Amino acid sequence: MATASCSSLASTSSLRTNYARFRHAIQFELSNILRELLLIKEPTNLLEGHVRNNNFLKKNLRQREWNIIKNIGSNLYQDFDVSLMYKIIRNLNSIVQSPTKGWDNPTGPSVSEITIGDDIERINRIRNDFAHRGNTKVIESELANNFAIFKKIAMRFEVTESLCHK
Repeated sequence: MATASCSSLASTSSLRTNYARFRHAIQFELSNILRELLLIKEPTNLLEGHVRNNNFLKKNLRQREWNIIKNIGSNLYQDFDVSLMYKIIRNLNSIVQSPTKGWDNPTGPSVSEITIGDDIERINRIRNDFAHRGNTKVIESELANNFAIFKKIAMRFEVTESLCHK
């Protein structure tokens, strides 16, 4: 009997460890991909003006988000979360081309849709799904599948970044 409960605890612990790994990847690694893209495509000294000139962003950003944008000079994009970066990238059309199916399409990007816009849409969807999940348990196959997706996204962004610096 004690073996079964110890096994159950170990299993639950492993699922929570997977959750922590998944959360770390989303919060830091995927966020950093978006930050690097913004640093390349949207110079920090131009961001506030571009946001103010965008009717949607001007009307729909929260005060907290405006404060983050106003402090960009000292913090670069470090205080920007995935949601804010997604809003900016999505609404400032000069940053990237829209995803193949468009932004926030009910059907997310397919495996064969691999533009930078598609990957930004993937990042946002993964982040939202994770943020709104009801539990803190991630099974091995879910973790492995998502990490494979993250790796592909990172590889495509590396290619894009290297092309931007040429």
